[in-house]
Parts: sequence; structure tokens; C-alpha cells
Amino acid sequence: MSNDFEPIDSKRANELLADILATPFDEDDDQLQFVLHRGNLAMPGDFQLDSNEVVIVNGDMAVAGCLADSFENEDDFSKLYVLGNLRARDMVCGSEVHVTGNLEVAHVLYANSFDQDTLHVGGTLSAKILIEEGHQVEFGALAVETLITDDETWREVKADTQVGDYGKTLKPHLVGKGGRFILSEALHKDLQEGLSVLR
Repeated sequence: MSNDFEPIDSKRANELLADILATPFDEDDDQLQFVLHRGNLAMPGDFQLDSNEVVIVNGDMAVAGCLADSFENEDDFSKLYVLGNLRARDMVCGSEVHVTGNLEVAHVLYANSFDQDTLHVGGTLSAKILIEEGHQVEFGALAVETLITDDETWREVKADTQVGDYGKTLKPHLVGKGGRFILSEALHKDLQEGLSVLR
């Protein structure tokens, strides 16, 4: 973690997130590393969270490149809390991300946690392309140009929606057999390089 953050303990994290957390962090949980940035934060390139890291930004956050959290399994994950607005060029979301204000992704937002975690946006979630593959997405309002998903419950969203068969819309090297699932590491790599992921 960069010098932009200071270490804190679970007690301080629970105080900062009292209005957000349904279940406070356990004070005996020494597996998690808590860090805090006070005020607005601008990251000039990509920003990657590490496993078992809980990052709190007490202000707005802007990432010039690709913002990615960490999700390996139920025991190795990250959590990001932005107490303000969040902007990024691209974003890969696999763990819990909570934004109290607006989330604005200039290009691609990819969300997949194998139905384990939530991306919560208190205000407007906006993105040029939202690719949702097994992630709980909550928002106050949605402003997405193109939605790509395997979940038919999104059909009521007013966007250019592609439901099912990722192979019809994404580049061939990004999808698994039969177009039924996305190769997330390949997608993340392309987003880090600023490449288009659509056919």
C-alpha cells in the first residue's frame, strides 16, 4: 500500500463505517489489514487492492487507470469503502465495494464475485459498459450505455442490454467455452492496457 494510506485498527474502521456496515468488523480478526486515506485521493495510474485489505477513503477517489479489488475465495478478499464519489477509467470488481456517492466508470466496469459480494452505490452508477457476471449490484440510479449480463432480471433496465452468450459481444480470447463465462484474468489484463474488450 502506498504512503497515501495510514494503518488503522478494526475499532476505528467500525467507527468510520458505522452508518454502512450491517455487521461490524470483529476486533479479534487479525487476518484483515485496515488502511485509511483522509480527504480526496487521486491515483495517477492503476490501483490494485491486496487480499485481506480493507481500504477506506474518507472523501472522493479518482483512479486514472484501472481500479481492481481482490477476490480469490471466501477467505481471501478485499473491501473498498469510498465515503464520497468514485471515478475510474476502468474497474474490475470482485469483492465488496461501497460508494456512498456516485460511481463513474469512463469505459468498462466488470463485476463478478461468484454471487458472494455486493457493489453498492448510494448515488448514480454510470459506465459506458457494465459487464455483470454473478455480482450483487445496488444503486440509487443507473446510467449505463451497454449492459452485458447472464442474469435475465436485468431486462427491465433501460440500456442496450445483451443477456447471455458473452461470445456475441466480447472478443474471443476473453470468453470461455461456448461463450458461457468470462476469462476474468484476460479481461483484467486488457483493461489495464486500456484495450477495447468488445468485438
